[in-house]
Amino acid sequence: MSGLILVADDDEDICLALDLLLSSAGYQVVTVQDPKLLMQASVQKPDLVLLDMNFRSDTTSGQEGLVLLEQLNAEHIPVILMTAWASVELAVQGMLQGARHFIQKPWHNRQLLQLVKQQLEHQQLQQENQQLKQLLLPEETAWIAVSPVMQQLEQLVRQVAATDANILILGENGTGKSLLAQRIHQFSQRQQASFIGVNMAAIPETLFEAELFGHEKGAFTDAKQRRVGRFALAHQGTLFLDEIGCLPLHLQPKLLRVLESGDYEAVGASQSQHSNARIISATNADLAQMVHKGQFRQDLLYRLNTLVLQMPALRQRKADIPALAELAITHFCQKYRKPLMKLTKEAQHQLQSYSWPGNIRELNHVIERAVLLSHGTSLDSSALVMQGMVVPEQAAVQSLDLASMEQALIRKALAQSGNQLTEAAVLLGITRHALARRLEKYQMQGV
Repeated sequence: MSGLILVADDDEDICLALDLLLSSAGYQVVTVQDPKLLMQASVQKPDLVLLDMNFRSDTTSGQEGLVLLEQLNAEHIPVILMTAWASVELAVQGMLQGARHFIQKPWHNRQLLQLVKQQLEHQQLQQENQQLKQLLLPEETAWIAVSPVMQQLEQLVRQVAATDANILILGENGTGKSLLAQRIHQFSQRQQASFIGVNMAAIPETLFEAELFGHEKGAFTDAKQRRVGRFALAHQGTLFLDEIGCLPLHLQPKLLRVLESGDYEAVGASQSQHSNARIISATNADLAQMVHKGQFRQDLLYRLNTLVLQMPALRQRKADIPALAELAITHFCQKYRKPLMKLTKEAQHQLQSYSWPGNIRELNHVIERAVLLSHGTSLDSSALVMQGMVVPEQAAVQSLDLASMEQALIRKALAQSGNQLTEAAVLLGITRHALARRLEKYQMQGV
């Protein structure tokens, strides 16, 4: 791995030794001995800074290094601190102020090179995550706050975002709790750092520590390469723990420990790491009731719910439905390369009259299906099929089971395509072969 490393130390021999060591490992190296020149050198945007904490031989306070660390943090440049006068208190103080790690002189070459490699890999993953976050955020989930309840929530977001307090988001499935977490991050002082999300319900129990804390190469059978954990990726940023209520009771102490101290060990590692990440968690479960039943630790809940926000259900924010629907229509028209459609007044009224038990997730599903089965530039009420409603043009279908709904949609797609299988398959978003299999399965060959 290549990268530009800036070494800042008043000792010329230290600078020379690190220059030789890091250059031999393939890195570009810039050295400075005067702390006044450090920020000038930082305009070269180094990938990592090795920063001495004491630039004068008559001081061991580390104050010079901490001041420079603050300036480098403002430029979002990762820093490893160095000092010959190491102390636990100084190390903790430096890492709490944003340093990535701390080493003591004299160092072991192999350990220092490994640490540099790890930090550069971490930095690269953070940059890639930031880019992917921008690419993967669906347009149909953009933040909409037209309704009074959402405007009140927006005011709360602006207030709590300015703090570093942990936040618990409550709400039904599909309401957009993860979007609320991103909104908080967007207005926080951590907005330039990463927003890392993890679905606690999707992590196998055996991989919990490896996923959250990372693991070293060879730490277990399938650990063929080193993996950076979510806490490391979220350092200085926000870590979003979705479905926190699904975390098994016996794993909760492991999470509690890192929330209390910020310290953790990657699986197979011999050294502790520190993460300064803000924690936002979310659930649709009643955690207080789970505590009462002995299914959730009360001390963990206290760590998570310093502030509590409620994400309203879609039925509570009906004034937002037209804008949410239009965003979804735009997204799916682009996705399926169809002309941009617009809701008719009847369709808009139908959307606002429905109770939306599945919330925004259900709305997006209904809109996606309507876009696929509609032609032209208007999306009318006949294209909208919601749970509990009779399928348009197929009033004879009374069953709400999946097979009946699927058959109704196939009939409509075939009717709109003039029984052309290829076009009908495109309308349904499946392959021609898959459509043929369904026709055979439902004995609809003669339709």
